[in-house]
Amino acid sequence: MPQKNTMTRDAMLFLPAKIAEGLLLMLVSSLYSHIFLKEANGFFNSINLTIQLCYLILAGWMANAATRYVAEEYRTDRGEKLFSTVSTVYLLIGALVSAGYVITALVTGKNAYFLAIFMFMSYTCFQILNAALVQLGRIGASVAFSLLSALLKLGVAYVMVGGATDFPSPVPAVIAATAADGVAGIGAALVLSFPKVVRFRYFSRELLQKFLKYGVPLMGVSISVALLNQIDRILVNGIYGDAVFAVYSNNNSIANSIFTMLSVGIMRGVYPNALRAWREGGQALAKPLLDSGVRLYLLIAAPAVLGLSAVSYTLSDFIFADGYEAGYPVIIFTSCAMLFMGLTEYANKAYELEQSTTAILQNSAIAAVIKIVASLILIRTAGYLAAALGSVIAFISYFLITVFRVRSRFLFHVPAKSLVKIFGSALLCGAAAFGCTRLPVGNLVRLAAAVLCGASVYAACIIGTGEGKPELQAITARLKRR
Repeated sequence: MPQKNTMTRDAMLFLPAKIAEGLLLMLVSSLYSHIFLKEANGFFNSINLTIQLCYLILAGWMANAATRYVAEEYRTDRGEKLFSTVSTVYLLIGALVSAGYVITALVTGKNAYFLAIFMFMSYTCFQILNAALVQLGRIGASVAFSLLSALLKLGVAYVMVGGATDFPSPVPAVIAATAADGVAGIGAALVLSFPKVVRFRYFSRELLQKFLKYGVPLMGVSISVALLNQIDRILVNGIYGDAVFAVYSNNNSIANSIFTMLSVGIMRGVYPNALRAWREGGQALAKPLLDSGVRLYLLIAAPAVLGLSAVSYTLSDFIFADGYEAGYPVIIFTSCAMLFMGLTEYANKAYELEQSTTAILQNSAIAAVIKIVASLILIRTAGYLAAALGSVIAFISYFLITVFRVRSRFLFHVPAKSLVKIFGSALLCGAAAFGCTRLPVGNLVRLAAAVLCGASVYAACIIGTGEGKPELQAITARLKRR
């Protein structure tokens, strides 16, 4: 019970900050739709897409391995070998990616690709170090640097553009992203005492081999996950060009940023505690924490799906420039896909805790093939908006495949009565929010009313049914301590 209380407390600490970060990233997407031409915005999004792909394929394995072992290595030597080894590999990966972007810039004649080198380096640095902060319990620092990064992406681009609209180049956005993650990454490095512990002579081949054994199967997973997450965007960009891609990717970013923040916020409260429980007592101690984590995830994610779907058109029409609202169905499809993506992450924890990642590779590879085939068929037959429906098909498939195979180890369990209460309350939340979008008032008032009404209905249902009792007690206890 104390471990469950700790997990819930950590998750509830992360959630408000991650929701705030998600809202800031939505504001970034909104701002960029107003200050950049669609073609420039689409070009920036395509650069951002390549950076995420490079990270997942080339650095994701190392990030996962470092996250898995940082706590135990930190107890040994305060992270000297781990951080020195990670830093060395990071520089080698950076050199490889830099060569790729230099060639791309020379071939295409687009100088923005030179700047993408620094954007990749800062993004990768902060992703890896932020995960280390969480695993080591530096939650306050992680939250602060994440929010600072989001704020800088918003402010730096606006200052560089000088308040202009229809700016023709994506360079200010690239510089803003580089500066934001760079400042946050340097801050994280200082908190982790990099100047004291990182030395090239501390590089450990033994630790690298440990990373490779754990992480190489995850390299394949990263490629599969990259395809699962990004193939629809790659296809839309390749077939329809930057302007249409801007519409698709901006609407995609609404659901993507919100659900990523929700999922990460809860998982960062769950996984460190589950990993600690696994080391202390194995499956018997870890599984109950995963069960509680999935229930908490659904408690937050279910109303998010129904609420976002209900206000999708109104939200897109309000926050983006004219013409972007045509992509509002992407918000609905992406929300559904992200719900199942989050559930699959929890199902995969059995493999990760047992350090058996080959099955994750197999499952994600099958789902990636499904995604490619489904996306191609849907785009060709129903247009660019249907590409997001391919994500729904793929992530439902990934979840079902994983559930079927992981049962031989162990799988999370959420009581049926909890599922009925949560999804029933979420449906009422979505209905109330949708009703507010039909009010004869402006979009801002509609959205405010939809959020307030939907959240109130959901809270009343969850509290009234008793489903939210543990979370309510945790919040009340924390307020009393203050």
